[in-house]
Amino acid sequence: MNKKFKIASILMIIHGAIMEAGTGIFMMPLVLKLGANGNIKQHVFAIDFFRDNIVLMMAMGVIFGVIRVIGAVGVLKNRMWGFILAMINCIVTMTVMLFMIPSGIADGILACTAMVLLLVGYYDKKEIK
Repeated sequence: MNKKFKIASILMIIHGAIMEAGTGIFMMPLVLKLGANGNIKQHVFAIDFFRDNIVLMMAMGVIFGVIRVIGAVGVLKNRMWGFILAMINCIVTMTVMLFMIPSGIADGILACTAMVLLLVGYYDKKEIK
């Protein structure tokens, strides 16, 4: 197993399991409780649409986190489908992180680092021709 793939997979598991899925699962009861009282208008996201739909955003975060972990496990098992799924996750994260400030900064750091490691691990010393 390529060391870069292993590090990228570990980053993706941390990102998916802890930051995305874990946060969504463990914070959902609190958000539902605070949302019922109307006290959830904190500036977690840069765009009002995301702020107004924070419960749905957390549910989507859980789904996204699970898919990220599945991709990481595929990479750890040295499967091309895992590599492709991981790259799709990284590219989507790079796209949406701009709308999720300030939380998107951590997403971007983890996803972009994982993507660079995946690409360097895959292409290694291959030259541009």
